Order: sequence, then C-alpha cells, then structure tokens
Amino acid sequence: MPVLVEGTAVVIRNDALDRCLEGGAADFHTIAPNAMSFGDGELSQASFMSPRDAEIFFEKLVLMGLRGSAPDPEVVLVDAYQQSVTPDCEWLQLMEYKGNLIASLAGNQSNVVVAPESWDPEEGPTLQHMSADEVRERLKFVRREDKVDVYCDKETGELLYSARINETPEEMYQRAANVVLANMRMPGGPPLKPDQQSKVRTAIGTLQHLLSRHDDSWRIWFLLGKAWHAVQRLPRSVQAYQHADDVADEPQTVILKEWAGVLLEMQRTSDACEIGERAVAIKPNDVELLGNLAVAYLLDERLESSQKTIEHALSIGPNDKTNSFIHGRIREICEGDSPRPKSIAELERRDPTSSRAPESTSRPDRQPPWWRRLLPKWGRRERD
Repeated sequence: MPVLVEGTAVVIRNDALDRCLEGGAADFHTIAPNAMSFGDGELSQASFMSPRDAEIFFEKLVLMGLRGSAPDPEVVLVDAYQQSVTPDCEWLQLMEYKGNLIASLAGNQSNVVVAPESWDPEEGPTLQHMSADEVRERLKFVRREDKVDVYCDKETGELLYSARINETPEEMYQRAANVVLANMRMPGGPPLKPDQQSKVRTAIGTLQHLLSRHDDSWRIWFLLGKAWHAVQRLPRSVQAYQHADDVADEPQTVILKEWAGVLLEMQRTSDACEIGERAVAIKPNDVELLGNLAVAYLLDERLESSQKTIEHALSIGPNDKTNSFIHGRIREICEGDSPRPKSIAELERRDPTSSRAPESTSRPDRQPPWWRRLLPKWGRRERD
C-alpha cells in the first residue's frame, strides 16, 4: 500500500530491510527514530522535520548494508515539498492529493494509504514548509526544549515548533569550543586534571566527527590543535595547526601564534621562530606577535634579534605590560644578571609543574602572550 511522506523522508524497500535487519522489515520499528515512521508490505518510511536528521538516518541505514547510491539504490531521500527523490530510482512512484505527498512501489494500484491515525487527507499537509531565507526573515528563535526548536512568527506572534533530533554542525562546534576554552593549558604548563582531560577528549571526538564532513574548515582544525595541546598530545596539536594553515583561504595569524607556542613547548625553537616570522610578516605592527617572536628568538639563543624585536614592539606599544615584562627579562639576561631561559616557564620564573609565578616576580597581572586570544567563530571554508 502507498505511504504518506512528510517533510524530508527516508524511504526504504522492505526487501532490503529483510536482508539487512535482524527480524526484517517487520522489526523496522526497532530502529525507527520517531513516531512519524511506519510502512506497508512493500515500503517503510521515516519522515523528519529536519533534513539533517533525515540525512543522518539515511547514512545509518547505508552503514547497515543498504545501498544508498545510484544506479540501484535501496533507500532514498524524498523531499515532500520539492517532490524530489535522491538518488534517482525507478522503483518509487510519487503522487499528490490535496498537497499531501504519497509514495508507493512502482506498479502498486492500491488506494489505501498508510498514515498516522490523526491524518486527515482533506486538510492538506500537517507540516508548514519555509525556505531558509523565510525562516531568517519571518521567524525569531525562542528556545530549544526536549529536541524541539521553538520559533515565534514575527508577523503573527504565533509559536511554531520544529522537531530536531541531532545538533547542527554549528552547535557541535560551539559545544566543543566551550569545553576547550574552559580547559586550556598554558604552553609548558602543568597537565589538566583527569576530569578536565576527559571533557577535552570528548570534545576532540566531536571535532573529529565534524572534520569528517568539513575537513576544509580551518577553524575546526585550529580548535582541534588547541584541544590536543590541552591533553599534552603536542605532535598532534602541531599537525592540526598545520592542517588549519593549509586549508585557510588566507594566512591567519591566530593559527601561527598558537602553533609557535606549541613548538616552543616542544623545544623546537628554530621552527617556532620561522612560524613567528611568518605571523609578523602578515601584521608587522602587531605588538603581541612581535612579543611572541622576541620570546622565540630568546629561547633559540638569538639574543640580539630578541632584544631588537622587543624594543621595536615597545616603540609601537610602549604601555604594553606583557612586552615590558619580556623586555625586562631580556635586559637582565643581556647584563648577566640572569641565565638564559630554556623554556617559557623559566622565562616567567615559573615552576613548570605550576601555572602560577612566584610572588616576587614582576610578571604582568595578565596571562602571557600566547593567552591573549579570541577563538574564531564557526565557519566553513568557504565552500558553504
């Protein structure tokens, strides 16, 4: 018998379910994701308000062994508004009745439609369709509760509800970003506590999942670099920053800055100087980048370059407290009052097992250069 399809629907041949699902099509309800899922003797379908939810369920079925690609798919996506089928197939036929879309196996002549008990075919579709532009212009997001997004129609004041099982990529990114930002580690700083590391590793899993679909987003690679650094996986952090740099449409100094910090922690001082020089070449008057480069030169035993760089930075920003601190430490070393530091912790006169500097140290009352940062917002490169 034909079945009602609404929103974005996943439509499956029952003979494919019989092959791939233990219990066959009769057990479709055991994997069906919502109450809008049902079938007849030939087809099963699951309808969704969110196209993303439909795509994820489609992919789950493909992983179970159903064919989801042309020329002979066993599962397809049906857009009820556009009345389109993806991928194209010959076994599915669509028909419309008063705005309702009905699907059946080709050749089926039944006039009985399988649908929810509450469905009234004379009233037309129960779901209201809006394009992305219409949603932006007409609706105001109110809240999300129990996997339902609530919007207010700006014109009528009516509340509209959209069920959505899965997070959007933007929501996943922001959730991971919140965790990483709340559990950052200073270059050369002590390890995070076990519970913090567990949270960051969960965020890493989220970011890696995002990269499976958006591997050209430098922001995701960048955040992954910060996450790997937080759990002290420094080579992986460097690889992530390098990927971020490779896929960015144009050089991003925020990537180069963080990358150089990790290289210094690994005592790859020459490489850190090279990356720092790239950043300064992009923004030659950025006092923060100049201060970072001065530190890299110092740890690479290039004292004269370090001194000239920090003096240039202070000529641009004479009141910068961090660079004033760095300048003072370089002066002490040049005058022989202090040994040359071999790490950022030694530069700050900080115990490497502690994130705090001694009380007697004239360290500025804010975080060191690599911590003046603002995480970029989500954005895909820019193949949206």
